[in-house]
Amino acid sequence: MQEKIPSERVERFLRTGLSREDNQEVVRRMLAGTTHRSPLQNTQDPSRFDEAARYDEAFRKTERVLATANERIQRERQLALNQWSGLEGHPHARRLVMVRNDARLHHWGLFDLLLEKSREVAQSDAVQALGFAELALAVAERLDPEVYGEERACDFKTAALAALGDARRLNGDLAGARLAFSQARIHLEMGTGDLLEEAGLLGGLVNLLCDLGEYEKAAHSLERAGALYRRMGDHHLDGTSLDSPRADKESEADHERQAG
Repeated sequence: MQEKIPSERVERFLRTGLSREDNQEVVRRMLAGTTHRSPLQNTQDPSRFDEAARYDEAFRKTERVLATANERIQRERQLALNQWSGLEGHPHARRLVMVRNDARLHHWGLFDLLLEKSREVAQSDAVQALGFAELALAVAERLDPEVYGEERACDFKTAALAALGDARRLNGDLAGARLAFSQARIHLEMGTGDLLEEAGLLGGLVNLLCDLGEYEKAAHSLERAGALYRRMGDHHLDGTSLDSPRADKESEADHERQAG
């Protein structure tokens, strides 16, 4: 017998309020209810026909919601580009004041743009990456939970704090980086449980722990991140390992003893 999807979970799915895994589960169950059902079979069994009709309506509703969401995303991204052109010419301190105090700037599109800019320049300009991360966090902290959902808003803060932590690390502020990652973990636990968010957070944390010389913790975080990516079908961390300077020194000492 096909397990019924609780109505509140379907509603959350249609509002994109579920985690990625839960979304996939709902879709899987929807497909399971309509797979290998011919129209003739459905008409022969009224209960099957009603069930298929309910699934069809759920799919149509989902398509409408996704189409509306896609239109909104495109509008917010275009708005973000226009707004950034007005912010770009100001010093960073003034940008922060503008972002914090202008409600027109408090939307996902600008947050996403600033986050991507921080990530793009992280390796080439750490100072600029830090500035973008601070702006992204300022926007994330002001997103309306009634519009984006409380759990998603926490996910956005998680991503911004992870970017901030990595940028601080690259600027040599290891204590500040650790604080940012700690705050990101708190928001992660209040978020949707998105595996991608956790994996991304752990990836940045690995670099910080290595810089702090905490290689055992870094290895554990790397292992966890790899496991999360594999659950999502991503194997890019498979075979990745950490080289501890301490282990290298011990290996050199062993070779010297053997040579002696």
